[in-house]
Amino acid sequence: MDRNTKEEKINPTISVIIPNYNDSRIERTIDKITNQSYGNFELIIVEGCINNNNTLDIYNKYKKHISHLIHEPDKGIFDALNKGIKIASGDLIFLIGSDDLLSDNNCFSAVIKKIEKYPSSHGVCLGCKFITSKNKIVREWKLNSISSSQIKWGIMPPHFSLFLKRNIYNEVGYFDFDETYIASDTEWLLRLASKKELEIPVINDHFVCMEYGGASTGSIDYIIKSIFVIAKAAKKHSVKQWPLTPFIKLGSKLFQIKFT
Repeated sequence: MDRNTKEEKINPTISVIIPNYNDSRIERTIDKITNQSYGNFELIIVEGCINNNNTLDIYNKYKKHISHLIHEPDKGIFDALNKGIKIASGDLIFLIGSDDLLSDNNCFSAVIKKIEKYPSSHGVCLGCKFITSKNKIVREWKLNSISSSQIKWGIMPPHFSLFLKRNIYNEVGYFDFDETYIASDTEWLLRLASKKELEIPVINDHFVCMEYGGASTGSIDYIIKSIFVIAKAAKKHSVKQWPLTPFIKLGSKLFQIKFT
């Protein structure tokens, strides 16, 4: 018993936070998480819909796996994420969308191994594949590592593929969704890059599958607004090349498109 207790203290805990609004696809997300070979995690779900008829049975089904269920109205996805981050107790924090999936059952194990190999790193990032509802890959994000310089230039990881050490959120703060609303994750990354010289290795043979087709990927109006919001955020955080940051971020997505 003593030996097991000791091992549990050594193994890092992953806090998994899923924001949701009555989306039944969250069952796929939860199933992939609960089947991970590395089991030292806490699962935090933030459900913003009071009349959540589509998800009530799902939460009951996975009740023993859910560490915290916050069930109350929120001001959107970034408000929901902030609520989850505030109660997270893990060594690493992993945010994932309710329509996203881990590629296999060894994603968490691969992350822990990478952290052990690079103990001074600020976290780990998984590769990311953007898929349609029919599982066709339309975009693929890959890098070998992530640095502050890359982020300032607009070469950014999808936030929902990052496993960051909890102290990072303590230092950088929460998502500022009041001002940046449509690009709060980008503003947060720019804020992070302005405060730290980052070292975040990337794992590409394990990845997050993100379902393609939200407002950020299908709306011209969103793209135009996000350019102004990201440029303003980059300037605020003293990024020298701030006028270029949103355009490089947008342009980098073109190189990720899969044409086959």
